[in-house]
Amino acid sequence: MLLTLLIDASTTDYTPVIIQIVVTAGVIFGGTGFWQWKQEKDRAKREAANKEQSIGPKVDTLTTTINELSTKVDSISSGMQDIKNDILILQKANEETIKYRELRDKHDKESARVQKAAIQSLTAILRERLLDNYHHCMKKGYYTKEEREVYGEMFECYTQDPFNGNGVMHDLQPIMKSLPWTQDEAKTSEHK
Repeated sequence: MLLTLLIDASTTDYTPVIIQIVVTAGVIFGGTGFWQWKQEKDRAKREAANKEQSIGPKVDTLTTTINELSTKVDSISSGMQDIKNDILILQKANEETIKYRELRDKHDKESARVQKAAIQSLTAILRERLLDNYHHCMKKGYYTKEEREVYGEMFECYTQDPFNGNGVMHDLQPIMKSLPWTQDEAKTSEHK
């Protein structure tokens, strides 16, 4: 059709209009405009393909990183659970320790009370035995070697820890030591 217009245009004086139409059509559909548009479209397709190709490895890397982080989070979560379990065990152990200490303190107080009572009882028994020995020896008038050894050991126990006996027994000790050793010595000292 364009060719027909060109042929007809040579017979009539429409040449300048036709040239202008052809030039405009050439610019619009021809070389520069159309080809630029097509090249821009192709370049955009290539860039999109390149971006798609370069995004793929990045997505793979991100997926790997996310999986690694997920594994670490799971490991930390498991570790946290272990820590929670350990804390519970420590709390129970602490509670048992407190109970044990309370029982031990109660037992220690009871033991101290019993020990004090036992010491007081033994002190009284030692004192009684020492007095009995004193009265027996004073009545018979002499103090044998065997009695002196037994009396000395009892007196030593009576005056030292834990009994710490005191009082009259200290006053009686010199009197006991002054008694004669045998019955014959006692009879001889009576006559004097």
